Amino acid sequence: MTVSEYERTQVFRWFEERIGKERATTMMALLPPVGWGDVATRRDLELLEEKLDARIDRLDARVDARIDRLEAKIDVGLAELRTQLAESRAGLQRTFMTWMPASQTTVVATAGVLLAVFR
Repeated sequence: MTVSEYERTQVFRWFEERIGKERATTMMALLPPVGWGDVATRRDLELLEEKLDARIDRLDARVDARIDRLEAKIDVGLAELRTQLAESRAGLQRTFMTWMPASQTTVVATAGVLLAVFR
């Protein structure tokens, strides 16, 4: 049942005639501005809290699952990165081990040529 503004005014006037304007004003201020069907009860709030708690729990579970998947992807990526780093390091060591004797041989040969030419 919805109460119209006219009906609220009639109730106010009835209160005003019986208990005075100040008390009638206080009484009307205590009444909701619309029908009682729009007022939430404690049980309504408890049900809403239960629904919100359930929704938050579901969201937490989804977030946890996403975090777990991200952690797994990061772990795989780190493993691949470690493998590539080890391969790069091994390649650099091979290159260095090949280059070092070759460069030393080149230096000795160049020194020999220079000594032969300028002797």
